[in-house]
Amino acid sequence: MDEDGSSVAVGKSGSEHSHSARLKKAGEIKAMGRAFATVKKRQKANIARVADLENRKQRLLQTRKESIGNAGLLKQAVESLERNGIRVRMTGTREEAVSLVLAELAGEKLVVKSKSNLTKELGLTEALTDKGVEVVETDIGDRIVQIIGEKPSHPTGPASHLSKQEIADRLSAHFGHRIKPMAEDIVGLVRDEIAAYISSASVGITGANAIAAEEGAVLLMHNEGNIIQVATRPGKHIILAGIDKIYPNIEEALNMLKLQVFYATGALSTSFINIIAGTSQTADIEKKLIKGVHGPKEICLILVDNHRSEIAGGDYRELLYCIGCGQCLLVCPAYSVYGNKFSVGSQLGGRGVVYAALNGEGADGGELDICLGCKRCQKNCPLAIDTPTMVSKLRLERHLKLRQPQLARAYDFVRAHIDWIDDALALEATWLLARLMGLGEGKGKDKG
Repeated sequence: MDEDGSSVAVGKSGSEHSHSARLKKAGEIKAMGRAFATVKKRQKANIARVADLENRKQRLLQTRKESIGNAGLLKQAVESLERNGIRVRMTGTREEAVSLVLAELAGEKLVVKSKSNLTKELGLTEALTDKGVEVVETDIGDRIVQIIGEKPSHPTGPASHLSKQEIADRLSAHFGHRIKPMAEDIVGLVRDEIAAYISSASVGITGANAIAAEEGAVLLMHNEGNIIQVATRPGKHIILAGIDKIYPNIEEALNMLKLQVFYATGALSTSFINIIAGTSQTADIEKKLIKGVHGPKEICLILVDNHRSEIAGGDYRELLYCIGCGQCLLVCPAYSVYGNKFSVGSQLGGRGVVYAALNGEGADGGELDICLGCKRCQKNCPLAIDTPTMVSKLRLERHLKLRQPQLARAYDFVRAHIDWIDDALALEATWLLARLMGLGEGKGKDKG
């Protein structure tokens, strides 16, 4: 080795690239682990302050059981929403959903949007971009991931796998000037960029955390304050929601939101919960009702099926009970080693891989093999969704030709654990080597 440490022999560029990629991945996994540990620490500190936690979970489970696949409840929701002046459109496939959004944009070339797992599932940003529409994410983490071309690592913390040093380096290249690896500086820069786009946009796109059927209302939960700005663009507010987001009333929706924020972040409450039940209106002048006083002149809600009806009527029904908190990822030993490699598209972890296999996102079975079947996700899920059994069932479908399927279960179990141990050791070895060489966080590099 040369004294300057640049001792790789001529012709080893492929090896160098491979090592660099492994080191980068190891750094991302370590950063993600620190972020997840912070959430788990906060949960532990606050769990005693969540009143009637077990009762709330049981109440939510019962609500989900009664709501998923409930055609009557869906019909009630649509009628209530339309009565409130929210235009509702139903769509079956992702292609139809994208086409509806394009029609609603009516030629707009700039749209701002908030964090939405459904829009990721639909590939909406990419589809609109291909049609010449500039789509700007307004969540700080989502915008960072969008700018640098990364894949999210958590539904509520998409940039959890990136250290502030890496974010600063890559944003510096994007913006063309040096950005300090300080969280405050990064947030301030991205916030100001987002604000400029929001002020220029006429149309905003959001998802929905819940839809209350009785009141005909859409519930939006957020910490950053960006969602209400997106939702109040002067032209139009387009909302996309899966048909699994329907709740009987606001009270049950709020119970879900309380559990979602605790299991997603460890906090007791979020900064904002907005309930939208129509456009703004006034009757201050001779009691004549005028709509669209502030905010959008119209609201369109696109309710998306995309295989949800099929799933609701089959053996994997409980998959749709999920509230998207990402708690399963925080405790998954496989995810702690593989990170967002344990995914298909936007669908993360075991639950995501099963969902992808069922809704046609292209799971080929290799992702299913990553699951260890340890059941930690089920034990820690607020709804006790039995993802490991669903993974096992899908695996067995690949072994239908075997005369003794129990052997297939044993094979899958042993193989997954051997692969996991091998990759976990490789991850630690890469990280240790990096620290010894002064490339990791141990010698002068940023620790966040």
